[in-house]
Amino acid sequence: MPQSITPILRAQLLEELQLLRTEIFSYLQIDHSDEYGKLRIQLEHQPLSHWPELLRSWLTPELENRSRRLELVQAALSQMDMGLYGLCSDCESRIERELLMADPARQRCAACEKVHVEQKQPAHRH
Repeated sequence: MPQSITPILRAQLLEELQLLRTEIFSYLQIDHSDEYGKLRIQLEHQPLSHWPELLRSWLTPELENRSRRLELVQAALSQMDMGLYGLCSDCESRIERELLMADPARQRCAACEKVHVEQKQPAHRH
């Protein structure tokens, strides 16, 4: 990935990371049950990198989407730290610049994403 846009994308990812953290806490505070109270305390004392694992057993649709996105954002930031940012997780070719600009946490190039989406769709019966 060209160095010129990496700091911009890093800043976007860090901002999104904090937004996700805030959204998850806000969601958990809506329900004042003891279970969510215990989860909030666990999350407060763990780094964000452990959150997806802690949330896994509590996944409501709202938490599942945020947790999945949290993992993608953290993966992209780790890839930046390792110098591997912008490489497709499937074929290891460069992810198109415009796709990363649209979603800095993107993990696949356009070709591999197309294959991935097609594989997830149920087969049509005739």
